[in-house]
Amino acid sequence: MKISRWIYFPLIFVLIYMLQSVLMGGKFTIGKLLFGAIMGAIVGFVTLWWSESRAKKITGSADEEIYQVRQKRNITILLNFDRAFEVCKEAVNSLNPAKIKEENAEKGIIKFRTRLKWDTFGHIITVSLKSINENLTEVEISTRPIPRTVLVGSGYSWKYVEEICNYLKEKDAEINKKVLVESAAILNDIYVKPFQKEKIER
Repeated sequence: MKISRWIYFPLIFVLIYMLQSVLMGGKFTIGKLLFGAIMGAIVGFVTLWWSESRAKKITGSADEEIYQVRQKRNITILLNFDRAFEVCKEAVNSLNPAKIKEENAEKGIIKFRTRLKWDTFGHIITVSLKSINENLTEVEISTRPIPRTVLVGSGYSWKYVEEICNYLKEKDAEINKKVLVESAAILNDIYVKPFQKEKIER
């Protein structure tokens, strides 16, 4: 648990409530100041506790990283750029619900957003691809809540990025395993079978 988060987040609410009580009432009194501080602290602590509880439940993890509202991952897959782009689109479509907002194969960008739900404001997720060589592609996945003012995450940013990364890893392994099997079959047809046939004929 990061102690600083339990300090600065309630403090923000304390300042908001104090400022509101002063502006709405017109007069600056100790009573209003104290009430604003108490209400702000209560709301801040309750909101943060709820957020952390949701994050642990959604992600199944207790790492500090799950609370970050912005997430970023880099992964290198053994696929050419065009195939990697198609697999990334499949990964995006595997998230339910998600809607593609921008798709540009030339720039190597897929941008999409998830819908607003009762416990999240929705997220904007960007997948950027960069060709390393003919058979390797680097993929960067970044995500953030749609409102830029969100201060604490409930685990969805982490969850979405992890799900896309896992999908890409599994698909990459599946495709390359198939290629290896097919390559082994071709090598067998070219080198092994003719040799065996020649040996039998002798």
